[in-house]
Amino acid sequence: MYSYKDIKRVHLEITSLCNAACPLCSRNFFGGQVNPQLPLTELSLRDIKKIFPPDFVEQLQLIYMCGNYGDPMVAKDALEVFEYFRSCNQKIRLGIHTNGSGRTPEWWKRLAKTVDYCCFGIDGLENTNHIYRRGTNWEKIMQAATAFIEAGGYAMWQFIVFRHNENQIEEAEELSRKLGFKEFLVRKTYRFLTPSVGIKIKDSPVVDRKGNLEYLLEEPANAQFRNSAVVQIEKGMSEPKDFVNYLNETEISCKVSREKKIYVSAEGLVFPCCWVAGIYNKFQPFETTPVGKLMTELPEGKNSLNAKLLSLKEIVEGDFFQKIIPATWHSDSLENGRLEV
Repeated sequence: MYSYKDIKRVHLEITSLCNAACPLCSRNFFGGQVNPQLPLTELSLRDIKKIFPPDFVEQLQLIYMCGNYGDPMVAKDALEVFEYFRSCNQKIRLGIHTNGSGRTPEWWKRLAKTVDYCCFGIDGLENTNHIYRRGTNWEKIMQAATAFIEAGGYAMWQFIVFRHNENQIEEAEELSRKLGFKEFLVRKTYRFLTPSVGIKIKDSPVVDRKGNLEYLLEEPANAQFRNSAVVQIEKGMSEPKDFVNYLNETEISCKVSREKKIYVSAEGLVFPCCWVAGIYNKFQPFETTPVGKLMTELPEGKNSLNAKLLSLKEIVEGDFFQKIIPATWHSDSLENGRLEV
C-alpha cells in the first residue's frame, strides 16, 4: 500500500467519548443508548508521544482530530496533544472537527493559537441544531466559536442538511459571516442509505434512552441537498440484491493509498482509513463484521494493530496494510472476500 516513511497525513480519533448523541452516529442506537460494542476510552498525551515520536511528526503534512465515535474536544489531553505536535513540526497543518459544545472560552483561545483550523459541526440554528446534535448547548457553542475566532482562529461551520433545517441554510450562512467564520460548508448526508441491506430510507427514528420513539429525522425535501452518490446508487436499486451487485462490480480506488494517510483510533489501533476502522457495528459483535474477521485472523488479533504495543512502522509495513487489505480490492465479490466498506 505504502511504507512508513511515505506517510504524510494522519486522521486521529483521540477519544471514543462524546457529549452528544447524534441519532445517525454509530456510537448509539438512534440517539438513545450507547453502542455496547464500543470501548469507551481515549489516548493520553503519554500514549500520543509513544505512538507519534518527533521524527515521525516531522515528516507529516497534516494531522487532524475527528471521530468515528467520539468528539476530540472531550479528550482530557486534546489541547496538550496539539501543542506537542506543533512543538515537533512548526509547518504541519493541524485541525479539529467538533460540535463545540463544551470547554471554557480560555481553552478555545489557547486552541486558536495552536491549530490551523477548527471545523464546528452546527446543523441549524438555535431552534434546530439540537434536533440532530442531541445533548449540545447552543449558548456554549456560540461562546466556543466566538472565543476561538476572536483569538485569531480559522473557523469553519459545517452544516448537515435535513428536512428540519434545510430552510435555514441561508440564515445560518449569514450568521456564520457575522460571527467571523471563514467558511460555510453544506454537507449532504449518505446515512439515509443502509448499505448492509441495500435499502434507501426516507426517514430514521430518534429514540430516548429507554428506546421510546421521540421523532423522525427526514431527508431533505429539496433534491439538491441530497447526497449525489446515494442518488446515483439509488437509481440502479429496486431491491437489496441490486446493491450487492453494485458492490461486487464497482471499481475500487483506495483514496488513502494515494494520499499516504493513516487513521489511529482511540484504542490506538491503526487502520488505513476511518471507514475501515468503523468496526463497532451496534447490531453485531465486531468479530463477525468483515473487517473484524480479518483482524481476528491476525497473529495477535486486534493487538497486531495496536500502536501502544507495536510501532507504527511495524504495523504499516505488516501484512494487514501490505497484503490483507489490498487483496480484498481484487476479490470479485463480497462472498469471496471483497470488503463492503
